[in-house]
Amino acid sequence: MVARENKKHIWMIITLMLVLLVIFSGCISINCAYIPDSVITDGWYENLSLRNTGSQFLGLEKWCGSVYEINGKYPASLTVTTIKTLVLTDEKELQKKTIEIIEETFQDSVQLNESTKLTGERTLLKTHKTMYMIYDGRDITKNKKIKIIGEVWNCGTSGTSIICIGIAYITNNESPTIENTDNWQKIVMDPSGTIGDLTGEEGLIYNIHCH
Repeated sequence: MVARENKKHIWMIITLMLVLLVIFSGCISINCAYIPDSVITDGWYENLSLRNTGSQFLGLEKWCGSVYEINGKYPASLTVTTIKTLVLTDEKELQKKTIEIIEETFQDSVQLNESTKLTGERTLLKTHKTMYMIYDGRDITKNKKIKIIGEVWNCGTSGTSIICIGIAYITNNESPTIENTDNWQKIVMDPSGTIGDLTGEEGLIYNIHCH
């Protein structure tokens, strides 16, 4: 009799938890971080076909992402991913995960130069303090030099975590000894020239709106 009552009690708890999960899953909404149109200039554009959204754990974790690109002799791209959970992820854990994503994503196609890897912090237009990591590398399939940035922060106002990963080709096969960092500068620059003394107010990451 006691065992039957205990089993009934356990099932009541499980049922209550499931009901609460369903209720709370409908309460979690997400504000997707974006780059204002006024900053998407000089040939850059958002690739609308690569927009994505998703959720898991009965909607208790949601995410959305956008990709900004530029074509030409020195192509570049920037992925902006927004994540919303019941509790904000620790920023150091975000940084660790981003490093893992970069190294795993490019391990078969890009030779990363660990000796020049750079990490640091800076403040964006929306006053968020971020953590960034920068890699020099070479696309071994195309024999071209590239630069990669990963940058993360938490937005307390919207309750979201932001992960940015940008990649820019700085050489091409026509002029392998000449480096062109214009598109790299567009990704990383800020008014203080925090990264590589690349100064400007229209940096893509610097201008991201997350709330």
